[in-house]
Amino acid sequence: MKIIAAALAFASLAAPAWADCPEGMQVLFTCGIVERNAQVELCQGDGQIRYTYSADGAIELQFTGPGAGGVKSHVQGIHGNAYASAARRGDMYYAVFIDRDLMNFEGGSDLHSPNPAVVQVYASGDDFNDFKTDKPVARRVCYPPTIEVDDRNFGPG
Repeated sequence: MKIIAAALAFASLAAPAWADCPEGMQVLFTCGIVERNAQVELCQGDGQIRYTYSADGAIELQFTGPGAGGVKSHVQGIHGNAYASAARRGDMYYAVFIDRDLMNFEGGSDLHSPNPAVVQVYASGDDFNDFKTDKPVARRVCYPPTIEVDDRNFGPG
């Protein structure tokens, strides 16, 4: 019985069908975070990004703020450059970084990053925009089968 319950819990993380963007916004990114039984969603519209973090089915943090894109030369678990979309709230940047494979660039890269998408929080714009140094104040890893990304609109644009 425990195996069945575990399988059902695991299966529920396989497809983040909970994406619920407000009118005028579209889904930019969603993923599940297995170790926290959590989900992250970014919706975008009119230069704004709505960030939603839910755990155990309840919204823990949701806000809409100015959108930002970025690139870092190294993010833990991502091979090669990492590409970001983020929402700013005060001085904090709530970002999702993905690898080149998820961006679907022409020619592909087959980097096979162990963590093709991560959610990271930065204490300042300087920390978020620093190309060579990665110093998040919080980090969560997305479970690969749950990742959905709008690769045409994600990233530094």
